[in-house]
Amino acid sequence: MAVGAKVQQEPVRGRARRVRVASLVFALLAVITGFGLTYRFRPDLFQRVKAHYGSIVSEFLNAPDNESVRAQLIEQLVDVYRETPAGKSLALRDEQGRVVGRFRIDRADVSQIGRASDDLKARRRFQVSLSGHGEMWHETGGRVRFDGGAEVTYEIDFLIDSLTVYTYFSVAKLHSTNFKVTQVDNILAQMFSSVVDHAGEQAVAESIQPGFTIITRDSGESWLAMGRVGREFVPKPGPNEEKDKDCDTICNDVSLLQFKFRDYLGPFEMFEGDELRLTLDVSAFEGREAPGVDLLLVNEADFKRYEDLYPHGLGRGVEKLQLSPLIEHTNTRSLRFTRKGIQGRYYLIIDRTAFGRGNQSIDEYPCEVKYYGRIKRS
Repeated sequence: MAVGAKVQQEPVRGRARRVRVASLVFALLAVITGFGLTYRFRPDLFQRVKAHYGSIVSEFLNAPDNESVRAQLIEQLVDVYRETPAGKSLALRDEQGRVVGRFRIDRADVSQIGRASDDLKARRRFQVSLSGHGEMWHETGGRVRFDGGAEVTYEIDFLIDSLTVYTYFSVAKLHSTNFKVTQVDNILAQMFSSVVDHAGEQAVAESIQPGFTIITRDSGESWLAMGRVGREFVPKPGPNEEKDKDCDTICNDVSLLQFKFRDYLGPFEMFEGDELRLTLDVSAFEGREAPGVDLLLVNEADFKRYEDLYPHGLGRGVEKLQLSPLIEHTNTRSLRFTRKGIQGRYYLIIDRTAFGRGNQSIDEYPCEVKYYGRIKRS
Protein backbone atom coordinates (compact mmCIF):
# COMPACT_ATOMS: atom_id res chain seq x y z
CA MET A 1 0.00 0.00 0.00
CA ALA A 2 2.83 2.31 0.78
CA VAL A 3 4.22 1.64 -2.64
CA GLY A 4 0.81 2.26 -4.24
CA ALA A 5 0.42 5.55 -2.40
CA LYS A 6 3.84 6.62 -3.60
CA VAL A 7 3.02 5.80 -7.21
CA GLN A 8 -0.20 7.83 -7.01
CA GLN A 9 1.60 10.84 -5.55
CA GLU A 10 4.21 11.14 -8.34
CA PRO A 11 1.82 12.56 -10.98
CA VAL A 12 0.43 15.01 -8.40
CA ARG A 13 3.90 16.35 -7.71
CA GLY A 14 4.57 16.42 -11.47
CA ARG A 15 1.44 18.49 -12.08
CA ALA A 16 2.27 20.76 -9.18
CA ARG A 17 5.75 21.29 -10.56
CA ARG A 18 4.41 22.11 -14.04
CA VAL A 19 1.85 24.50 -12.58
CA ARG A 20 4.54 26.17 -10.49
CA VAL A 21 6.85 26.53 -13.48
CA ALA A 22 4.01 27.86 -15.65
CA SER A 23 3.08 30.37 -12.95
CA LEU A 24 6.65 31.54 -12.62
CA VAL A 25 7.06 31.90 -16.40
CA PHE A 26 3.80 33.87 -16.50
CA ALA A 27 5.10 36.08 -13.71
CA LEU A 28 8.32 36.68 -15.65
CA LEU A 29 6.34 37.65 -18.74
CA ALA A 30 4.28 40.05 -16.64
CA VAL A 31 7.44 41.65 -15.27
CA ILE A 32 8.93 41.98 -18.76
CA THR A 33 5.70 43.52 -20.04
CA GLY A 34 5.82 45.93 -17.11
CA PHE A 35 9.34 46.92 -18.16
CA GLY A 36 8.09 47.74 -21.65
CA LEU A 37 5.10 49.78 -20.47
CA THR A 38 7.18 51.65 -17.90
CA TYR A 39 9.82 52.47 -20.49
CA ARG A 40 7.16 53.61 -22.94
CA PHE A 41 5.00 55.79 -20.68
CA ARG A 42 7.24 56.68 -17.72
CA PRO A 43 10.90 56.59 -18.83
CA ASP A 44 11.82 58.49 -15.65
CA LEU A 45 10.75 55.45 -13.59
CA PHE A 46 12.25 52.85 -15.89
CA GLN A 47 15.67 52.68 -14.26
CA ARG A 48 14.19 52.31 -10.75
CA VAL A 49 11.73 49.64 -11.88
CA LYS A 50 14.47 47.79 -13.73
CA ALA A 51 16.77 47.85 -10.72
CA HIS A 52 14.06 46.47 -8.41
CA TYR A 53 12.46 43.79 -10.57
CA GLY A 54 15.65 43.01 -12.46
CA SER A 55 17.16 41.66 -9.25
CA ILE A 56 14.07 39.48 -8.67
CA VAL A 57 14.27 38.00 -12.18
CA SER A 58 18.02 37.46 -11.82
CA GLU A 59 17.74 35.72 -8.45
CA PHE A 60 14.99 33.41 -9.68
CA LEU A 61 16.72 32.34 -12.91
CA ASN A 62 20.14 32.03 -11.29
CA ALA A 63 18.85 29.79 -8.47
CA PRO A 64 20.03 26.14 -8.78
CA ASP A 65 16.59 24.97 -7.57
CA ASN A 66 15.06 26.24 -10.85
CA GLU A 67 17.17 23.96 -13.03
CA SER A 68 14.17 22.90 -15.16
CA VAL A 69 13.46 26.50 -16.16
CA ARG A 70 17.16 27.09 -16.76
CA ALA A 71 17.39 24.02 -19.00
CA GLN A 72 14.41 25.18 -21.06
CA LEU A 73 15.87 28.66 -21.44
CA ILE A 74 19.24 27.22 -22.50
CA GLU A 75 17.52 25.17 -25.20
CA GLN A 76 15.79 28.32 -26.45
CA LEU A 77 19.06 30.27 -26.39
CA VAL A 78 20.78 27.58 -28.44
CA ASP A 79 17.88 27.53 -30.91
CA VAL A 80 18.62 31.21 -31.54
CA TYR A 81 22.39 30.84 -31.67
CA ARG A 82 22.36 27.78 -33.92
CA GLU A 83 20.96 29.91 -36.76
CA THR A 84 23.54 32.69 -36.48
CA PRO A 85 27.03 31.21 -37.11
CA ALA A 86 26.74 29.90 -40.69
CA GLY A 87 27.86 32.54 -43.16
CA LYS A 88 29.42 34.73 -40.47
CA SER A 89 33.07 35.68 -40.46
CA LEU A 90 35.46 35.99 -37.52
CA ALA A 91 38.31 38.50 -37.57
CA LEU A 92 41.91 37.26 -37.40
CA ARG A 93 44.25 39.83 -35.81
CA ASP A 94 47.92 40.67 -35.48
CA GLU A 95 49.68 41.54 -32.22
CA GLN A 96 48.48 45.15 -32.48
CA GLY A 97 44.86 44.01 -32.70
CA ARG A 98 44.45 44.97 -36.35
CA VAL A 99 42.43 42.74 -38.66
CA VAL A 100 44.76 40.81 -41.00
CA GLY A 101 42.30 38.19 -42.22
CA ARG A 102 38.91 36.53 -41.80
CA PHE A 103 37.62 33.05 -41.07
CA ARG A 104 34.23 32.45 -42.66
CA ILE A 105 32.00 29.76 -41.15
CA ASP A 106 30.39 27.74 -43.96
CA ARG A 107 28.63 25.16 -41.80
CA ALA A 108 27.61 25.06 -38.15
CA ASP A 109 25.70 21.95 -37.06
CA VAL A 110 24.43 21.85 -33.47
CA SER A 111 22.99 18.78 -31.76
CA GLN A 112 21.77 18.35 -28.19
CA ILE A 113 23.43 15.24 -26.79
CA GLY A 114 21.19 14.67 -23.77
CA ARG A 115 17.92 16.04 -25.08
CA ALA A 116 15.90 13.07 -23.76
CA SER A 117 17.90 12.69 -20.55
CA ASP A 118 16.25 12.94 -17.14
CA ASP A 119 19.43 14.64 -15.94
CA LEU A 120 18.67 18.30 -16.53
CA LYS A 121 22.34 19.23 -16.41
CA ALA A 122 23.08 16.71 -19.17
CA ARG A 123 20.67 18.63 -21.38
CA ARG A 124 23.08 21.55 -21.26
CA ARG A 125 25.60 19.69 -23.43
CA PHE A 126 25.60 20.42 -27.15
CA GLN A 127 27.89 19.05 -29.83
CA VAL A 128 28.95 21.61 -32.44
CA SER A 129 30.51 20.86 -35.80
CA LEU A 130 32.10 23.88 -37.47
CA SER A 131 33.73 24.07 -40.88
CA GLY A 132 34.77 26.98 -43.03
CA HIS A 133 37.54 28.71 -44.89
CA GLY A 134 39.68 31.72 -44.29
CA GLU A 135 42.52 33.91 -45.35
CA MET A 136 45.14 35.94 -43.56
CA TRP A 137 48.29 37.90 -44.29
CA HIS A 138 51.42 36.51 -42.69
CA GLU A 139 54.67 38.49 -42.39
CA THR A 140 56.77 35.76 -44.02
CA GLY A 141 54.16 33.61 -45.73
CA GLY A 142 52.36 36.48 -47.41
CA ARG A 143 48.78 35.69 -48.33
CA VAL A 144 47.65 32.38 -46.79
CA ARG A 145 44.31 30.77 -47.59
CA PHE A 146 43.05 27.74 -45.67
CA ASP A 147 40.16 25.44 -44.83
CA GLY A 148 39.51 24.66 -41.19
CA GLY A 149 37.05 23.30 -38.70
CA ALA A 150 36.46 21.57 -35.40
CA GLU A 151 34.20 19.13 -33.54
CA VAL A 152 33.47 20.38 -30.03
CA THR A 153 31.15 19.49 -27.17
CA TYR A 154 30.11 22.58 -25.21
CA GLU A 155 28.48 22.72 -21.82
CA ILE A 156 26.22 25.77 -21.81
CA ASP A 157 25.12 27.81 -18.84
CA PHE A 158 24.09 31.39 -18.18
CA LEU A 159 24.04 34.03 -15.49
CA ILE A 160 21.81 37.11 -15.29
CA ASP A 161 23.24 40.13 -13.52
CA SER A 162 21.19 43.37 -13.56
CA LEU A 163 19.41 42.17 -16.71
CA THR A 164 22.70 41.57 -18.51
CA VAL A 165 22.81 37.95 -19.67
CA TYR A 166 26.14 36.10 -19.73
CA THR A 167 25.81 32.90 -21.78
CA TYR A 168 28.77 30.59 -21.17
CA PHE A 169 30.04 28.07 -23.73
CA SER A 170 32.56 25.93 -21.83
CA VAL A 171 34.46 23.23 -23.71
CA ALA A 172 33.54 19.82 -22.28
CA LYS A 173 35.53 17.98 -24.96
CA LEU A 174 37.46 19.00 -28.07
CA HIS A 175 37.04 15.99 -30.33
CA SER A 176 39.08 17.14 -33.32
CA THR A 177 40.43 20.12 -35.24
CA ASN A 178 41.57 20.43 -38.82
CA PHE A 179 43.55 23.00 -40.78
CA LYS A 180 44.60 22.71 -44.42
CA VAL A 181 46.48 25.38 -46.36
CA THR A 182 44.99 25.79 -49.83
CA GLN A 183 47.18 28.65 -51.05
CA VAL A 184 50.27 30.46 -49.78
CA ASP A 185 52.46 33.05 -51.49
CA ASN A 186 55.77 32.05 -49.88
CA ILE A 187 57.61 29.31 -51.84
CA LEU A 188 59.26 27.77 -48.74
CA ALA A 189 55.88 27.57 -47.02
CA GLN A 190 54.57 25.74 -50.08
CA MET A 191 57.36 23.16 -49.74
CA PHE A 192 56.63 22.56 -46.05
CA SER A 193 52.86 22.84 -46.12
CA SER A 194 52.43 19.92 -43.67
CA VAL A 195 54.34 21.89 -41.02
CA VAL A 196 52.10 24.88 -41.64
CA ASP A 197 49.02 22.65 -41.41
CA HIS A 198 50.15 21.23 -38.07
CA ALA A 199 50.84 24.69 -36.68
CA GLY A 200 47.42 25.79 -37.91
CA GLU A 201 45.69 22.88 -36.16
CA GLN A 202 47.41 23.80 -32.90
CA ALA A 203 46.34 27.42 -33.30
CA VAL A 204 42.73 26.36 -33.89
CA ALA A 205 42.78 24.12 -30.80
CA GLU A 206 44.30 26.87 -28.63
CA SER A 207 41.65 29.33 -29.76
CA ILE A 208 38.78 26.93 -28.94
CA GLN A 209 39.89 25.49 -25.58
CA PRO A 210 39.12 28.61 -23.45
CA GLY A 211 35.48 28.59 -24.60
CA PHE A 212 33.61 31.87 -24.94
CA THR A 213 30.90 34.05 -23.43
CA ILE A 214 28.11 35.91 -25.21
CA ILE A 215 27.18 39.06 -23.31
CA THR A 216 23.74 40.52 -24.04
CA ARG A 217 22.44 43.67 -22.37
CA ASP A 218 18.83 44.71 -22.03
CA SER A 219 19.49 47.45 -24.61
CA GLY A 220 19.95 44.71 -27.23
CA GLU A 221 23.73 45.18 -27.54
CA SER A 222 25.78 41.99 -27.53
CA TRP A 223 29.45 41.05 -27.48
CA LEU A 224 31.58 37.94 -27.80
CA ALA A 225 34.41 37.42 -25.28
CA MET A 226 36.97 34.64 -24.99
CA GLY A 227 36.76 32.52 -21.85
CA ARG A 228 34.33 33.00 -18.99
CA VAL A 229 33.64 36.62 -18.07
CA GLY A 230 31.16 38.46 -15.88
CA ARG A 231 30.50 41.97 -14.69
CA GLU A 232 34.20 42.85 -15.05
CA PHE A 233 33.88 42.61 -18.86
CA VAL A 234 34.34 45.97 -20.60
CA PRO A 235 33.81 46.07 -24.40
CA LYS A 236 36.91 47.19 -26.27
CA PRO A 237 36.11 50.47 -28.01
CA GLY A 238 36.63 50.71 -31.75
CA PRO A 239 38.94 53.27 -33.38
CA ASN A 240 36.00 55.49 -34.29
CA GLU A 241 33.77 57.31 -31.83
CA GLU A 242 30.27 55.85 -32.06
CA LYS A 243 28.29 59.06 -32.34
CA ASP A 244 25.15 57.56 -33.88
CA LYS A 245 23.60 56.16 -30.70
CA ASP A 246 20.29 55.49 -32.48
CA CYS A 247 21.95 53.03 -34.89
CA ASP A 248 23.03 49.37 -34.78
CA THR A 249 26.82 49.24 -35.10
CA ILE A 250 27.82 46.51 -37.58
CA CYS A 251 31.57 47.22 -37.57
CA ASN A 252 34.03 49.55 -35.86
CA ASP A 253 37.54 48.34 -36.47
CA VAL A 254 40.85 48.79 -38.26
CA SER A 255 42.37 46.50 -40.90
CA LEU A 256 46.01 46.26 -41.97
CA LEU A 257 45.53 46.05 -45.73
CA GLN A 258 48.41 44.86 -47.90
CA PHE A 259 48.89 45.50 -51.61
CA LYS A 260 47.07 42.81 -53.66
CA PHE A 261 44.97 42.00 -50.59
CA ARG A 262 41.34 42.68 -49.80
CA ASP A 263 39.12 42.72 -46.76
CA TYR A 264 35.36 42.51 -46.46
CA LEU A 265 32.69 43.42 -43.94
CA GLY A 266 29.55 41.38 -43.53
CA PRO A 267 27.24 39.83 -44.13
CA PHE A 268 24.75 42.27 -42.65
CA GLU A 269 20.99 42.31 -43.09
CA MET A 270 19.10 45.30 -44.45
CA PHE A 271 15.31 45.59 -44.11
CA GLU A 272 12.73 47.93 -45.61
CA GLY A 273 13.29 51.50 -44.46
CA ASP A 274 16.79 50.86 -43.06
CA GLU A 275 19.62 53.31 -43.72
CA LEU A 276 23.24 52.16 -44.10
CA ARG A 277 25.96 54.57 -42.97
CA LEU A 278 29.72 54.11 -43.42
CA THR A 279 32.76 56.12 -42.38
CA LEU A 280 36.13 55.02 -43.82
CA ASP A 281 39.64 56.50 -43.60
CA VAL A 282 42.93 55.23 -45.04
CA SER A 283 46.31 56.09 -43.51
CA ALA A 284 49.89 55.19 -44.45
CA PHE A 285 53.09 54.53 -42.47
CA GLU A 286 56.42 56.31 -42.21
CA GLY A 287 55.24 59.53 -43.74
CA ARG A 288 54.15 57.92 -47.00
CA GLU A 289 51.12 59.07 -48.91
CA ALA A 290 48.04 56.98 -48.18
CA PRO A 291 47.13 54.68 -51.07
CA GLY A 292 43.63 54.61 -52.47
CA VAL A 293 41.30 51.68 -51.89
CA ASP A 294 38.21 50.61 -53.79
CA LEU A 295 34.96 50.04 -51.98
CA LEU A 296 32.15 47.88 -53.36
CA LEU A 297 28.77 47.20 -51.76
CA VAL A 298 27.54 43.90 -53.23
CA ASN A 299 24.82 41.37 -52.56
CA GLU A 300 25.47 37.76 -51.55
CA ALA A 301 25.50 36.40 -55.11
CA ASP A 302 28.02 38.99 -56.32
CA PHE A 303 30.20 38.42 -53.27
CA LYS A 304 30.34 34.70 -54.08
CA ARG A 305 31.36 35.46 -57.68
CA TYR A 306 34.15 37.68 -56.40
CA GLU A 307 35.36 35.07 -53.90
CA ASP A 308 35.35 32.29 -56.51
CA LEU A 309 37.93 34.24 -58.56
CA TYR A 310 39.98 35.70 -55.72
CA PRO A 311 42.96 35.84 -55.70
CA HIS A 312 44.33 34.46 -58.96
CA GLY A 313 41.35 35.02 -61.23
CA LEU A 314 41.01 38.73 -60.48
CA GLY A 315 42.24 41.22 -63.04
CA ARG A 316 42.22 38.69 -65.88
CA GLY A 317 39.10 39.94 -67.51
CA VAL A 318 36.59 41.70 -65.32
CA GLU A 319 33.87 40.63 -67.71
CA LYS A 320 33.96 37.26 -65.92
CA LEU A 321 32.81 38.88 -62.70
CA GLN A 322 29.73 40.67 -63.95
CA LEU A 323 29.40 42.45 -60.63
CA SER A 324 26.68 45.01 -60.18
CA PRO A 325 27.69 46.86 -56.99
CA LEU A 326 25.00 48.99 -55.42
CA ILE A 327 27.72 51.40 -54.30
CA GLU A 328 31.15 51.75 -55.88
CA HIS A 329 33.91 54.15 -54.84
CA THR A 330 37.33 53.89 -56.49
CA ASN A 331 40.76 54.99 -55.31
CA THR A 332 39.35 56.60 -52.17
CA ARG A 333 41.24 57.63 -49.02
CA SER A 334 38.38 59.07 -46.99
CA LEU A 335 34.70 58.38 -47.34
CA ARG A 336 31.35 59.05 -45.66
CA PHE A 337 28.14 57.83 -47.22
CA THR A 338 24.56 56.84 -46.42
CA ARG A 339 22.24 54.66 -48.44
CA LYS A 340 18.54 53.77 -48.05
CA GLY A 341 16.18 51.64 -50.08
CA ILE A 342 18.13 48.36 -50.10
CA GLN A 343 17.01 45.05 -48.61
CA GLY A 344 18.75 41.71 -48.15
CA ARG A 345 22.20 40.43 -47.13
CA TYR A 346 25.14 42.56 -48.21
CA TYR A 347 28.93 42.79 -48.03
CA LEU A 348 31.33 45.72 -48.24
CA ILE A 349 34.52 44.79 -50.10
CA ILE A 350 37.62 46.92 -49.37
CA ASP A 351 39.85 46.20 -52.36
CA ARG A 352 43.57 46.61 -53.13
CA THR A 353 43.76 43.82 -55.73
CA ALA A 354 44.40 43.92 -59.46
CA PHE A 355 40.65 43.86 -59.92
CA GLY A 356 40.33 47.34 -58.42
CA ARG A 357 38.75 49.47 -61.09
CA GLY A 358 40.31 52.69 -59.85
CA ASN A 359 43.25 51.31 -57.90
CA GLN A 360 45.78 50.52 -60.60
CA SER A 361 48.81 52.38 -59.18
CA ILE A 362 51.45 50.11 -57.63
CA ASP A 363 52.13 50.83 -53.96
CA GLU A 364 53.46 47.75 -52.22
CA TYR A 365 53.43 49.29 -48.74
CA PRO A 366 50.64 48.32 -46.31
CA CYS A 367 48.08 50.79 -45.07
CA GLU A 368 45.61 51.00 -42.21
CA VAL A 369 41.92 51.24 -43.02
CA LYS A 370 39.63 52.41 -40.23
CA TYR A 371 35.91 51.93 -40.70
CA TYR A 372 32.71 52.50 -38.78
CA GLY A 373 29.54 50.97 -40.22
CA ARG A 374 26.07 51.26 -38.72
CA ILE A 375 22.44 50.80 -39.68
CA LYS A 376 19.62 53.09 -38.65
CA ARG A 377 16.63 50.81 -38.33
CA SER A 378 13.22 52.07 -39.41
